[in-house]
Amino acid sequence: MKKVLFAAAGLVIALALACSSATPFSTANPTATTAPTVVPAPVQKWELREIAVDGSTVRVSLYVYAGVDVDVTIDRNPPSRVDATVPILEFVFEGLTAGEHPVLISDVIGHSESESVMIVEALPHEQEAPDWLAKWVADLEAGAVEFPPRSITGYEYQGKTVYYVLKECCDQFSDLSDADGNLIGHPDGGITGRDDGFTVFSPENLKGEEVWLGR
Repeated sequence: MKKVLFAAAGLVIALALACSSATPFSTANPTATTAPTVVPAPVQKWELREIAVDGSTVRVSLYVYAGVDVDVTIDRNPPSRVDATVPILEFVFEGLTAGEHPVLISDVIGHSESESVMIVEALPHEQEAPDWLAKWVADLEAGAVEFPPRSITGYEYQGKTVYYVLKECCDQFSDLSDADGNLIGHPDGGITGRDDGFTVFSPENLKGEEVWLGR
């Protein structure tokens, strides 16, 4: 009887040891995988402030928050120069032709922004005043002209630039000059208020550019 009890006790101990050495039961899902680590995207460190067009010159101004390389191109061409007044960077493009031009702003991190600008071809009378006219206007502004005109206006007339000078007094002829300052004639004015008889010009229905307006 004792032998039987000892044998049974040995069997129990053996089963206990076998169970303790077995792999512990896990409640985890065997098909579950570890989620990948998400790396946040780099923050954009610049902001488009303004795109200004002045004739054939375009200025692209950026506000830069931190040190980062930013590139600006127009028509894939680099700027003429970059003016820096921290934290503002101004990319200057000069001599652009008339038409629409794509603007691309990008940095080394991967951020980018695209815009477009339109360059409008200036009419002849909207271009920079010739030297003779600029000097005359400067003298008028300084009060150095004894009998200043009432106004000077530039027009594009028959494919050419002309300047119509309206005199202060109605008894005086008005003057019409070409782009070089040569007198073409007197289209109106005088004692009769009519032209000189051979100069054909009327500012009516024409879009002019005011050069000088008397006080």
